[in-house]
This record gives sequence, structure tokens and C-alpha cells, in this order.
Amino acid sequence: MKPCKTNTGFGLLQKKEQYVKKAGGKMVSSNRNKIILLTNRYPFFPGEQFLETEMKYIANLFEEIHIIPANGSGKRRDVPKQTRIHSISGESSKAKKHIGRLFTVMFDGQARRWFMKDAKRAIKMGPKALLILINWLGHAVRIRKYIEKQWLKNNGDAEECLFYSYWLTPSAVALAMIKENYKHIQVVSRAHRGDLYEADHVPPYLPLQRETIRHLDSVHPISADAKRYLLKNYNEVNEKFYISRLGTESPQFMARSSQDGTFRVVTCSFMKPVKRLHLLIEGLKYSKRKIHWTHIGDGDLRTEIEEKAKKELPPNVSVEFKGQLDNRQVYEFYKSHPVDVFINVSSSEGIPVTIMEAFSVGIPVIATNVGGVKEVVNEHTGILLDPNVSPERLNECIETFIGLPEEEKKKYRLNAYKMWRERYNAEQNYNTFFRNLKRWDFRSHG
Repeated sequence: MKPCKTNTGFGLLQKKEQYVKKAGGKMVSSNRNKIILLTNRYPFFPGEQFLETEMKYIANLFEEIHIIPANGSGKRRDVPKQTRIHSISGESSKAKKHIGRLFTVMFDGQARRWFMKDAKRAIKMGPKALLILINWLGHAVRIRKYIEKQWLKNNGDAEECLFYSYWLTPSAVALAMIKENYKHIQVVSRAHRGDLYEADHVPPYLPLQRETIRHLDSVHPISADAKRYLLKNYNEVNEKFYISRLGTESPQFMARSSQDGTFRVVTCSFMKPVKRLHLLIEGLKYSKRKIHWTHIGDGDLRTEIEEKAKKELPPNVSVEFKGQLDNRQVYEFYKSHPVDVFINVSSSEGIPVTIMEAFSVGIPVIATNVGGVKEVVNEHTGILLDPNVSPERLNECIETFIGLPEEEKKKYRLNAYKMWRERYNAEQNYNTFFRNLKRWDFRSHG
């Protein structure tokens, strides 16, 4: 497969900067020292644990950090000292929340206009899609009003701020709505998987994606696959798309392989249907080898998966469910336990940070070819599975890997680490990402 030609280093941004210098007679640039980060829950537990790494680089480059979690409350992670966590006024019961968002859309002029732009498409998808559109818009208006009050009305320092949505969700819609009225500010968003690919949802609908992208200054897909999706669907604004990969930090050690005749497998994910942990159990049922499987992560399906594993796995396959571990604890596990392969059999993915973590310590990966996984896992770093792999075929691939000569396994481990170092090194990826966003002024093409 030929590699996709992508713009990963903001080369086009730099060219545009040169063009603005010539056209305007002076440098149109900025050195923004404040960042407003819009998240789902971060810094509150659970979820978005991968943002912990990104925050370290944000803290090194910005004097002020403001975090607006859309749904955050309860126990939270530590944050850099220059961080302020904002709380948007909550909504009471679920029923009142939906009614409130409907009234918000009805009585907000901008929200009504945006609703009409996507209403026809939502209606075609059915009543659930229409409800999703209303909920997204109501939530976006709530965020928009808070940001306007804090930074835009009677406040002259908005141009010093980078407004950054971590997801292409209502937070990004809010920023796009703001940009429609405040042309001078910089608004950007990442795009991952569930916030981008409509086919992952039932119904296959994500509200206002075209309108949101049209108003954002730039959209930063985390994979080449995500960029291809954006280009296919929104090629009229192709100049706004820049691959901005995530990354993990070097833990400064390499994991070791098993030497006692047991083959050790690790999975790390939330326990939910899309991760298809039941498929791994069904595959391991066919194994005649001595295997120990460790799963890291928790979720709604934990009891169901544990019971299935206990009931169906043969005596030669043992399993341990570790529950939820933070990033530090995951690396501690990799350092203190031998691991032979990491497995991911998800039905849909962006590019899993858990695979980056495994590669950073030299653990090869067996994974389904979904989303951007093929950009990480290949014939040199592991085994890429058909998205609809059968349990029998999954077991065959595991058995094939177990039977490789030790020298071949060492090559896989070395290549996995090399892939991490070249593409998913946090220091390289995040410094490049934020330094370019800080220095470029998007007003020239907003």
C-alpha cells in the first residue's frame, strides 16, 4: 500500500505565513500565551487520561491555562499550577435538560439559524437524529455563552488566547459559532474517531459537522485515515486539515519477553462493546498453548466479560483483570511483568494511545485493521487482522506469533519501538503542534 501523502508538519501554514508577509507588507503573527482547552471530562475522572501527557507540554508553552470540561465533576487529576478549571452551570434532571436545550435553540437567533442548516439532514435520519441535533446545539450555546462572558465581552485579551477543542463535538460547535461573530480569535479542534466518523453511530449522524469545520480556523485529525475522511467529505476546505498525531512519553525502559514457556498477552481498554473483548475470549478458546492474558481497564461489561472468560477459557489459558490503571501504573506493569504481545480487536478506532504506549517499550501488537491502526501496526511491528476476523483466525495469528523464532520476535520488538520513536514521540509531536498554533494568526483565511 502506498503511503498517503499528508501535510503533517504545518508546511502549508508556514507557506501561508510567507504569503501574508508579502501581501500585507508586515508579519501577521502572534505569540499567544493563553490557552482555553475544551474537554469532555478532563481533568475529572474517568476518561481522557491521555490528555495528562499533552498537558505537560501545554504547561511549558502557555502562561495561562483554562480548562472547560463539558461534563466534569467529582474527583480530578492534578493540573499545572497556572491552570484554572471552569465550571459551566449544570442542568438538573435529564428530562429538564432536554427541554431546556430545546428552549435554548428556539430562543437563540444563531442557534435557530444553525438548526435550520442541518435540520433537513437530521429529519431524514429519523427523530433520534433530530433530538441529537437539538441537544448538541443547546449544549454548544451553553458553552458559547460562557466563553463570550469570560473572554469576549468587555475583555480585550481574546487575541492572546488559543481556543482549542479536544473533540469535534458540541465544544467545537460552540467555537465555530463564536468564530462566526468574532473573526479575530483563533479557534481549532482535534478530530479523533467517534467525534468524526458518522458510520460509528446509530443513526449514522453527527450534527453540523460541515458548518463547524467551515468556521473553525483549522481541524487537526490524529491520523492519515481521519484526514482522508475529512478530504473525502469536506474537500472544499481542504486547506484547514493538518495531521497532528498524539504521542506518549518515553518511559526510559524496554519491556521484557517471557522466558518460562508461558506466552503473555495484554489488552488495555474500556470494557465496552466496540472493544470486542468477547472476540478475544472466543479466539483463545481454541489455543493449545500456555497463555496468560492480562486485561487493564474497567467498564460496563466487566462482569459479563469476566464471567465469559471464567466459563469458556480452557485450563491452559489463565486471565487476570487488573481494573482501571492510570498511565504511570500501566508503565509500572510493563516494567515489572514480561509481556509478549499487545492485542486490540476493536471494531472501530482512531489510533489507540494504548498501542503507542506498548510500542514505546518495545511490545509488538496484533490488531484489527480499523481506522488509523494500519498507520501503526504493519508486517514489521506486529500482525494486522481483518476487521471481521473470526475467532479461529484470531487464534491462528496468535499461534503464528508464538511460534516465531526468538530472533524474529526481537525484530518485531525493535521495530515497534522504532515506530514509536519516529511517529508517536510526545515531545516531538506536542511541541510541534502547539508551537505552530502559537505563532500562526489564522485571521488571514478565517
